Amino acid sequence: MAEKKKKFGVIFVCTGNTCRSPMAEFMFKAYLKEKGALSDYAVSSAGLYARRGDTLSENADKALAFLGVNHTQKKARIFTAGMALDSDLVVAMSERHAIECGEVNNICTFEDIGAITPISDPYGGSLQDYLNCAAQMRACFDSLYALCEKIRNGK
Repeated sequence: MAEKKKKFGVIFVCTGNTCRSPMAEFMFKAYLKEKGALSDYAVSSAGLYARRGDTLSENADKALAFLGVNHTQKKARIFTAGMALDSDLVVAMSERHAIECGEVNNICTFEDIGAITPISDPYGGSLQDYLNCAAQMRACFDSLYALCEKIRNGK
């Protein structure tokens, strides 16, 4: 019997897990699906200061729907060191988030993979602010995918 290949784990981390990181999670899943690679990945998200019971913000939900990204109304999760250990790659929205993740060896920021600036926080902003945030993250997905594949293939 062939050994089942472990899925490559990616977790996106932001502050509250109601805007940026869940948007990145759902958008990256859609990106991987387009590439025919979704079955090889386990993609999730969490927040450093998430509050139990919080859900995807209204404008994050609207932005994903506007972009045609399939998503659910997920509950916010608090980032833990165990999540980092269970993941192959932790992707932080900014250097500050990366630092606040603690002693994590498998972490990068969006700036590390091509963003000019940290991913802007649209919390409390307009739908356009959320769409701008989504575009900023989406622009890095080719580089993120290349990095994941490099790590996944041990290169």
